[in-house]
Amino acid sequence: MQCIGELCLIFEKIPDESGLLAEVRWNFNGVKREGDVTRGAGVATKHRHNMADIGKDAGLTRDDSALNGASKLLTYLWDEAWAQADATREGDADALHDMRVALRRLRTALQNFEGDKRAPLLSAPLRREMQKWRGEIGKLGDRLGAVRDFDVLGGYVKDFDKEHSPGLEEFEAILKDEREHNFAPMTRKIERCGTEGKLRESFARWSLGLPGAFSAAELSLEKAAHTVLPERVAEALSLGTVLVDGDDEAQHELRKSLRRVRYTLETLAPCLELPIKKSVKQLVEMQDLLGEMQDRTVLSEWLEKSFKHAPEDVEAFAKHGEKRREELLEEVRVLWKKREAEGLWEGLKKMTPSE
Repeated sequence: MQCIGELCLIFEKIPDESGLLAEVRWNFNGVKREGDVTRGAGVATKHRHNMADIGKDAGLTRDDSALNGASKLLTYLWDEAWAQADATREGDADALHDMRVALRRLRTALQNFEGDKRAPLLSAPLRREMQKWRGEIGKLGDRLGAVRDFDVLGGYVKDFDKEHSPGLEEFEAILKDEREHNFAPMTRKIERCGTEGKLRESFARWSLGLPGAFSAAELSLEKAAHTVLPERVAEALSLGTVLVDGDDEAQHELRKSLRRVRYTLETLAPCLELPIKKSVKQLVEMQDLLGEMQDRTVLSEWLEKSFKHAPEDVEAFAKHGEKRREELLEEVRVLWKKREAEGLWEGLKKMTPSE
């Protein structure tokens, strides 16, 4: 039995079933970062929407109740994620990327509707349900991430190693093995979650049932958006100092906070007072710089783990990565100050004027 506030839905439980694993297609070419909008060469074209129009595409209006809006948005994002599942299981790196991003957006939306525990938007029982679903969806996302990360890391090696030097070819083979090692568990996870009565169906039913819950029945979607966005902006601003005195982990947290601001804009745009596309573009620019910084940190860890005595070509790649990370940090410091001076944060605050 799964409860939505005071509304209960009953699901049939059946044993887990797994199908045959799809063939793993190993291909670093055309790997894209989260902010990219282009496809890799040789990948079949499929529908892609402007990410800044997610709220509109989900059918949100500022006149919706918070729970009706949540139902529309969560259902839409869940469908977007599962539309990529088959291609992800077949080894399509772009589909994997898109499925993972849809799940990230969905988890941010759940977190937004939960509200801050000091000022919750919903009742305690419904907030606990959202936390539970966020955790379950996070487990699926983690499986995707365990594969996706090696696509990205391998792309950096290919970009650097134009001469196919032996040490870096060995490192690329290590990354390939790690990807393949994580691919089978990811595929099984997708298959289990997609089985009748499991996560795919049960979360979809729960999302569709949200408008029937008693919790926060009078709260409007517009009011929820005007509560959540300032909290997300304040969170990001509070972390800005880590660009000066923070470590790798703190700077990674800044990146994630910028992503939450961006996702909040993209999903709740119909309830905001100003256009969001310029702000989203500026946030993506900083997010991508911070993202490559994190990738370089992870690459350094894998290089250290993979070679007790690194060959000359691997040492050169490691030094290149260290230098590149320093350059990226300086770039994002300059960009942060520039965007602040141009009024990015003040503009975001004007999207939810205080009453």
